[in-house]
Amino acid sequence: MKKSLLIICLSFFIISCTEEVPKARLLEFKINGQLYSNEGYAYRYSDYNGDVKLGYDWQIYNLGQNALLIQAYDNTFTKTIFSFPDFQIKYTLELPGGQSKIYEAAGGQFRLLGQEMGDATGDFHFKMKNILNPLDSVMIEDGYFRIWLEKSDRVFSK
Repeated sequence: MKKSLLIICLSFFIISCTEEVPKARLLEFKINGQLYSNEGYAYRYSDYNGDVKLGYDWQIYNLGQNALLIQAYDNTFTKTIFSFPDFQIKYTLELPGGQSKIYEAAGGQFRLLGQEMGDATGDFHFKMKNILNPLDSVMIEDGYFRIWLEKSDRVFSK
């Protein structure tokens, strides 16, 4: 009896150790006081020209009805604060009937707060303008992300 109980306990322990820990995917921001909480994705591409390292291309985004894409390039490999216009932002709002509005940054800031245990964290705030109607603007405030950071290299030919 004790032997079978021990085997069962060991089996549960081994199975629980092999399960993958869920990866952080939090991307939140407010528009007009309304909080949008999304499953986000974070990528850092290391760009190379042959053997020469050129910089990091950071991409933070989510998919869905309120899709936000933040992209910043760092050729110093140390930059943590990106003030407008040192980044690109695209916010796409899907409307009924298959229509959408696309906004791009007109101001703001994107910060990388750190990389810890595989996650990238940061915050942001932006003033966004509709690309088809500059009188239509939105403020994205209190933006925050904690997302598992995927890293890969991109090599460009000389």
